[in-house]
Amino acid sequence: MDKINVDQLKKTWPKAEGVEEAMTAGGSDSIVEETREQLCRLFEGSKKENVVFTETMDEALSKTIKALFKGGDHVLVSSLENDAVTKTLDEIQKTGVEYTMIPCNEKGQLILYDPGKDKDVFAAVEALLQPNTKGLIINHASEVCGSVLQAKELCEFAKKHNLLFVLNAAQTAGYVPIYMKQWGVDVLTFSGRYGLLGPEEANGFIASERAAEIFGGGNWQEQFETKNPDKKAIAGLHKALEFVINKKIQFLCGNGHKMAEYFIRKVQHISGVHIIGPGYKDRVPIVSIQTDFMTEKDVEEKLLKDWGIVATSGCHGAEAAHKALGTWPRGTLRFAFGYFNTIAQMDKLVQAMWQMTVQTDILPSGSNMPKE
Repeated sequence: MDKINVDQLKKTWPKAEGVEEAMTAGGSDSIVEETREQLCRLFEGSKKENVVFTETMDEALSKTIKALFKGGDHVLVSSLENDAVTKTLDEIQKTGVEYTMIPCNEKGQLILYDPGKDKDVFAAVEALLQPNTKGLIINHASEVCGSVLQAKELCEFAKKHNLLFVLNAAQTAGYVPIYMKQWGVDVLTFSGRYGLLGPEEANGFIASERAAEIFGGGNWQEQFETKNPDKKAIAGLHKALEFVINKKIQFLCGNGHKMAEYFIRKVQHISGVHIIGPGYKDRVPIVSIQTDFMTEKDVEEKLLKDWGIVATSGCHGAEAAHKALGTWPRGTLRFAFGYFNTIAQMDKLVQAMWQMTVQTDILPSGSNMPKE
């Protein structure tokens, strides 16, 4: 049977038209430079010389965090970060760097203030500041539950307190418009997968002029960039970015959001299925669930074996996020919908979930499929 990919975040396929062919043809130095320019155009980056390619997203995050913050510094970080960020912060704690996590609610939104008593919309975050606070690190959208964090507003907060702002855009690039200069983002990390519809091997970051100076100025990029960038992957990203830029983000993200909303409206009525995180709004098309009728791993395997549906169970490389959401150490079953998913695929996925509840006696045999 043909497979249906409903976790486009783990492995993006199908990709944008022409990506596979571009990778087969291979890249060149000129394509690499053009791709830097494309990324600056898409994210309103400072200049192409401040675009650096790394082997992995983890490397981009680790290298930039280590370079920005030194012993004696304090950093604020969202409680929805992935392991690359928390492990790096734990590592540099040994050098005297401290960090504090901004808590979130059960919907995966950061708690910035108490609406019942605070007039200042950043009151709760203000209370976490210390005299030596130097930076703010935000995962723009959670790879666990899909909640989109308030990056633009937090950039204003960072400006007010002269904090370096690091934004992980791996889940939002291609889905949420990002304006580095306008917002005041100092480091934006990206991956070619998911919303950019390209290869997961193409990763890196864009630095502001301020961050570039901290990184060493001059030829600082040589210290950060992979010695032999994956030109085939970058050629694939180049072709994918042509597609994304021409189609416009607002158009591209529409289908993924439509799929997520359709799926949530249907699956929320199935007994034994619990949606983790936000509802239809304030999210990218990443949806996590927990199930009562069997383990999430068993659901993943049954979806693939019986229905040809590819999803992902586990903790998704984000221990801190699971602890914040109350899903640690069990994890979740994750779906990440995209531009090429269809309503017919969503119906098949919902039908599969519903049939599992019938087969495991959560619902009586003969029960009707859920309606909105």
